[in-house]
Amino acid sequence: MPRGDAPEIGRDVLDPRDPAPRWSWLPARRAALGLSASAAPSLMFILVGLGLGPAALGVLPAEALTRLDPVVSVALATLGVFIGLGLGAMRAPGTAAVLLAASVEMALTMVVVTGAMYVLLSRWAVPLPVDAALFSAILGVCSSASAAMRVTERAAPDVRSAARIADMDDVPLVVLATFAVTAVAARPIGEATLLTVAAAIAAGTAGWLLFERARGAPERSVFVTGAVLLLGGIGAYLGSSPLLSGCVAGLIWVRTPGAADRIIGADLRRLQHPLVALLLIVAGASIQWTLALLWISAPLVLLRLTGKLLASAAAAWMTGVPAGLLATILVPPGVIGVAVALNVQQVLDSPNTLLLSGVTVAAGVSELLSALLPGEREDSC
Repeated sequence: MPRGDAPEIGRDVLDPRDPAPRWSWLPARRAALGLSASAAPSLMFILVGLGLGPAALGVLPAEALTRLDPVVSVALATLGVFIGLGLGAMRAPGTAAVLLAASVEMALTMVVVTGAMYVLLSRWAVPLPVDAALFSAILGVCSSASAAMRVTERAAPDVRSAARIADMDDVPLVVLATFAVTAVAARPIGEATLLTVAAAIAAGTAGWLLFERARGAPERSVFVTGAVLLLGGIGAYLGSSPLLSGCVAGLIWVRTPGAADRIIGADLRRLQHPLVALLLIVAGASIQWTLALLWISAPLVLLRLTGKLLASAAAAWMTGVPAGLLATILVPPGVIGVAVALNVQQVLDSPNTLLLSGVTVAAGVSELLSALLPGEREDSC
């Protein structure tokens, strides 16, 4: 991907690429979960998965969802690659300050959600697939993700600054998601993380050596596909997160000499929509409707909204960006949160999908709520 046109950090791959038509009632800046008038809303993919899943038509039974685990790992690695490409290409002044503000707003959201959910779950004695503290922490991590926002050069400086904060919060999310997955998999966190990083460096270096030496587009596409498959397999095999392996490889490709970042960006762009659509369909098909799901998802929506509003005030104090503008941009959830929940479910040795179900339902409801927030249309920026 051209260095002068770097991707947003963690930009949701279903974000609108062009301004929405003026007849659309959906704000074009509502990029959460890819909701836009110019592309099929991602919430629709969740509903399609729900309809095809075991709770409805049964076209995708539980056994089929299990067999899709390798494809889910590849999709997670693909998301990680684009996070790494975006992070590596960011050289603008003040990036460190923006990253700090994004980390603070994410941490505040996570603390609010984790603490309150732990108190509620402890009082309600809801049967959980893992310890209540770990369950609550994972809900906090998934809830802290915000959808990336597409802005133009004509956008106001405050809008661009707020968008960068929303972009940057995927960076600490990758680290925390890795810790969450390794904790659920009962692997030593330090060992699994170091092995994942080392293996991703090796895979990224090998890809860099191969991409530019490919003889023609078909051979190059084979190398790119093989590299992404390897990155997905690294995370799955080590009980870590493919998001981390993909992010490390993306950093290597954007920082090494040559056109590796442009090659991988151009080739992976064709796979973005199908892979993320598959993630959302699998998440929707995995929803198990129980009374406990209501107890999880309803407070999760409210707590996430509360956390994001508090985080917006803190980030506004640090950056000078108006808190109301930040809240409008940070409240819409990102597809990364659902992806992290899917990643945790992969290593969770239980047929209970309460965690994934809660995150998916809460993300869909939060998306609908975020569409009601006031905000300028992107095509008017």
